[in-house]
Amino acid sequence: MSEEETPECFENSCKPEKIVDVFTLINALNKKYEKLQRDYIQELALTPTQHFILSQLWESDGQQFKELAEKCGCSRSTITGVVDTMEKKKIVIRALHPSDRRSLLVKLTEKGKNLKDITPPLESIVNGCCPEINQEEMKKLGELLQKLLNSLKF
Repeated sequence: MSEEETPECFENSCKPEKIVDVFTLINALNKKYEKLQRDYIQELALTPTQHFILSQLWESDGQQFKELAEKCGCSRSTITGVVDTMEKKKIVIRALHPSDRRSLLVKLTEKGKNLKDITPPLESIVNGCCPEINQEEMKKLGELLQKLLNSLKF
């Protein structure tokens, strides 16, 4: 099965009964979301991770590598590589932390700040893609997924 395909059961209206079905469904949803995100940021010549870092910096400019790695769910070395690429594109810079000279911050350049003005929030695109799900159902789904995540033991 290719990355873009999902099991036929989940394209229709299958009701998962086993935990493995739930995880397969979550995986299929994630793949569709990643495709939507890739299509959305493709014209900006950004990867999903670069876009995520930009989103974090638009909210709060000047973050440490460690903070970005935690928020992104990536290793610090991965973030370092992504930031290297973003520096080459001149959308971020590394700056010394004002109170800790051993630490570096990732900060937006003017070009990085300007990208926010031409980039509608991903949320506005995602919100329009699921008209069949109301706010109450979305809240319940979020609660159930959080419960599932918290209950995983391995």
